[in-house]
Amino acid sequence: MRRPALPVLPAGDRALRGDCANCFGLCCVALPFTASADFAADKPAGAPCGNLRSDFRCGIHDRLRGSGYTGCTVYDCFGAGQKVSGHTFGGRDWRRDPSSARRMFAVFPVVRHLQELLRHLTEALELPAARPLHAELRAKRDEVERARGGQLQRLGE
Repeated sequence: MRRPALPVLPAGDRALRGDCANCFGLCCVALPFTASADFAADKPAGAPCGNLRSDFRCGIHDRLRGSGYTGCTVYDCFGAGQKVSGHTFGGRDWRRDPSSARRMFAVFPVVRHLQELLRHLTEALELPAARPLHAELRAKRDEVERARGGQLQRLGE
């Protein structure tokens, strides 16, 4: 018996999709890497990946797998990068405003988790089998959105 395919996030909901062009490479700086099958080298949290260019783009993006960075090819920030970069910190990047770096790197993983929760709740609302739970799911989604908004507001100050 085949399992039903999971629903695809509605195309209009870009807030829950990563948009690297509107981010300051936060996943490449804020998060730690451990040398493994997923990452070619260790990298502590808060230190830029050696492949991150000055324009916040990846210098080996077209050859990540061959260079030992398979983990980067499957990572998704669920829109946290652009949310933190553009909304919380108003477009101030950590290179030009080093005083914001520590807070920016601290808030990014928190917002990423909240964005992931919102994504799962949104997908669950697309499942016909979940219809009896829609009111509860909407209430939880609203609760997470309020938490995310408060987190963005408080940590961006």
